[in-house]
Amino acid sequence: MAQTAPLCPLCRGTGFAIEKRDGLELAVRCSCRRGRSPESLLAAARIPSRYLHCSIESFEVWSSDHGSRNLQAQARRRTREFVDCYPGVERGLLFMGSVGTGKTHLAVAALKELIATKGTHGLYVNAVQLVQELQMSFDGGGASREEILGPVTETEILVFDEIGAGRLTDWVRDLLYYVINARYMTRRVTIFTTNYLDAPRLPAEHGSFPGSVTPDAAFTSPPARSAPYVECLADRITERLRSRLYEMTDVIELVGEDYRARGSGHGGRRP
Repeated sequence: MAQTAPLCPLCRGTGFAIEKRDGLELAVRCSCRRGRSPESLLAAARIPSRYLHCSIESFEVWSSDHGSRNLQAQARRRTREFVDCYPGVERGLLFMGSVGTGKTHLAVAALKELIATKGTHGLYVNAVQLVQELQMSFDGGGASREEILGPVTETEILVFDEIGAGRLTDWVRDLLYYVINARYMTRRVTIFTTNYLDAPRLPAEHGSFPGSVTPDAAFTSPPARSAPYVECLADRITERLRSRLYEMTDVIELVGEDYRARGSGHGGRRP
């Protein structure tokens, strides 16, 4: 079984220690985290090459809908505030909303900047790929379960992309519980993204589209029987885990048109 490295007694794994200077307490980079270059930390974060260009500044506010543009601008501002305040944050972020609105862009951009400017040890993980890697471990075709999950639960900051995606089984739910609860119990900061919202929505032909979070899109009574049910986040990860996320994160909503539908004119700058 792979052994997890002991936590630093000075920073307890946060990467920052408290020093007193001129009577003031300041958070400074712990000595246990010095000596590694931003380049090596970025390589260790396992960010896919498609997302390596992402930055907070390059996130575009472009939607044709005024309300969606406001949410996009707010999302960019709140991501900037999160990075600027780190490590003085107690909660991570939960980017949720429509597909193709830049949730992963902002999540990765935050991770990249924390690595570059604050020497943060971080990791990018896609939920569906994590499941696939663990399935391979059962067949002896990859790393062991401990080798796969150890870095995910122990890293200083984690981007956990597309939670709730993929085929949902009891085993997948148990895996999500293990990862999220482990980080919850140790108060490790996590940035999540998901295409699922906190309330079921009517599909497009019934006046809205799956993923809409505009006030008039939510319904207070069940839809007509002919309207298919659109799952919410709690349906995908269980009510218990959604409750954990209420404590672990601040929600940032992103809605609007899918940027991928904009065609070649977009230039492919937002993944």
